Amino acid sequence: MLDFIKLVLAKIFIVSLLAMPSAVYAAGITFTNFKLVGDVPKYKALTGVEFDLTNYLQNALDNGVALKARVQFRLIEDQAWWFNKESTLLTIHYQLKYHALSQHYLLTRNDTNEHWNFSTLSATLRKLGELRQYHLPDIPPPLDGSNYSILAVADMEPETLRLPLRIQSLFSNKYRLSSEAVLWPLR
Repeated sequence: MLDFIKLVLAKIFIVSLLAMPSAVYAAGITFTNFKLVGDVPKYKALTGVEFDLTNYLQNALDNGVALKARVQFRLIEDQAWWFNKESTLLTIHYQLKYHALSQHYLLTRNDTNEHWNFSTLSATLRKLGELRQYHLPDIPPPLDGSNYSILAVADMEPETLRLPLRIQSLFSNKYRLSSEAVLWPLR
């Protein structure tokens, strides 16, 4: 009986070890502390976005390939019996480069043309993920009891991918990172 219990516990331990690596580390993009403050029509987004690069994207960046990132806010109108209506409120585009000669990372926000220089990738990714007190465009008031929500998504990919990698990027997260969508209902 004691041998049987040891055998079952050993099998459980082995199965948990096999499942652990996928649960412990997964490169990707996650939203932290997503919150909207304010009332219709003016809202401010308070959120952080954590970017965790794959080895492929980090090597591409270190070898001179620019990465483009975007954070997008969408207005969703819930429909009772059909697809939800969706419109883009705001898209924030960034470009991330590594300058090998000065050994600095250059982060550029494309819509405002702001530039930041960092000596480490982790500091660059922290700045990329900061969205504090960010003013969203005016949101129309809900019509006839409609339910509106704000959806936030983020993604990152190399500036250019050659044709074979473009096709592969459709089926693999190795060449492109995407976040899960975060939804905030407006009441």
